[in-house]
Amino acid sequence: MKKLIAILLIIVLIGSLAACGGGDNSTEETVTVSEAQNEYVLSDEVDADTIIDGVMTDISAKNPILKRTTASWLDTCVLYEVNIRQYTEEGTFKAFESHLQRLKDMGINTLWLMPIHPISETGRKGTLGSYYAVSDYRGVNPEFGTEEEFRHLVDTAHDMGFKVILDWVANHTGWDNAWITEHDDWYVHDKNGEIESPYDWTDTAELDYDNYEMRAEMISSMQYWVEDFGIDGFRCDHAIGVPAPFWNAAVYKLKSINSEILMLAESSATESLTTYAFDSCYNDNLYGQCAMVRSGVATSSIRDGLAVDSKFVEGSFPMNYLDNHDKNSYTDAAEAVFRNAYPTMLTLTFLAPGMPMLYSSDEEGYDHPIEFFEKDTIVWDDNPKYADLITELSKIKTENAALSATNTDLTIIEGDHSDLFVFTRTLGDNTVIYVSNLFYEPIKGVSVDLGLDELTCALHYDGETLSADNTTMTADDFKNKDYEPYEFYVLIK
Repeated sequence: MKKLIAILLIIVLIGSLAACGGGDNSTEETVTVSEAQNEYVLSDEVDADTIIDGVMTDISAKNPILKRTTASWLDTCVLYEVNIRQYTEEGTFKAFESHLQRLKDMGINTLWLMPIHPISETGRKGTLGSYYAVSDYRGVNPEFGTEEEFRHLVDTAHDMGFKVILDWVANHTGWDNAWITEHDDWYVHDKNGEIESPYDWTDTAELDYDNYEMRAEMISSMQYWVEDFGIDGFRCDHAIGVPAPFWNAAVYKLKSINSEILMLAESSATESLTTYAFDSCYNDNLYGQCAMVRSGVATSSIRDGLAVDSKFVEGSFPMNYLDNHDKNSYTDAAEAVFRNAYPTMLTLTFLAPGMPMLYSSDEEGYDHPIEFFEKDTIVWDDNPKYADLITELSKIKTENAALSATNTDLTIIEGDHSDLFVFTRTLGDNTVIYVSNLFYEPIKGVSVDLGLDELTCALHYDGETLSADNTTMTADDFKNKDYEPYEFYVLIK
């Protein structure tokens, strides 16, 4: 049936073009879908079944209609993951709004909201269930507030200069999702004909991406939030579990509405994801290397985490993190993992090529992981422990072109001690240098040639105290120098 509909649609559209005097005899036809104000190119490489109700649901990265673009605002993006449920005692959109000014004062400019949709009750894990068991892609979780209150949060954040992206769960739905009863064929079935769960995520049902009608509705649902709410992009859960040609089609459609969106994949980089659809992927390598260095492994190992993998095609970049809802819930809170190295490693995530990301409570230095399926309100101090550090790092990140997310420049400088870690980032006449002892013991009498006679020290941490006095330092200051454990300097030219 879907093939018949698709073929009829194509015939009607091509006939319309012919009536308008289209005389091109090439093998490709350009079909304009007026409702979406977007052009779709039909070629022999595109299966007719991939056109559903005017939506192309499967596009190869090699298709000439795809032109990679990267929004300019992403170069200075400082991303913050918001756990609405745990952020306040109320756990609502309205209550979270009271924190917006505090986050803005820290230099946060982009909010990633964990899934805001209703959560399925069938098969629910824990008391409150997983945000990632979505029962309605176009609905708002009533525990968090009303649709109007969500819209108010987004509008208020926009008015304050924030970008807002949603967490999107495309691989699976919750068991209460209407798609299960209305479109059983949209799901993966086992040999007995029963809908399957992916992995051990028994509170969810896996979607079947061989079904292009489902793909079309998924794209339409994403479009709804961009068109009706002005959402600025998506963090896509388990992105690698969904075919890349679907993501290409979705982003192609979304960018016809807003060409400046951010697309973040929950995945290590693959060329299939970064060639067109995604601006950024997780820098899992940097997280792992930071954890290893904190455990006493040679600092040279961290170089792998800082280097931009070739799988990040031009225009895409890593997302650097020390914490997120998965690491926090299933490993530990960030400060518990990195302990006294936390400020030093956090600084690395801001200075490394790519985009830094923080999770709810990272500025607090929380002393325990946040519950995932139960209520576990974050207890906020009036002056969160790491707020000043994050404020200074955000300022350095956004004011120095060398730290642009799409700038891949990175040069390691060798000193005369293996635990002293030094690198530079340069773009044009702007240079940022990181100098740090990444070991848990002091090092003494160390020299390193930074290649510059005079620099401004924008940030210094001696292992206990943070200073952001913008003092002048010379090359001689880095000869025969002692360093405390995890002491670091951020220098700017």
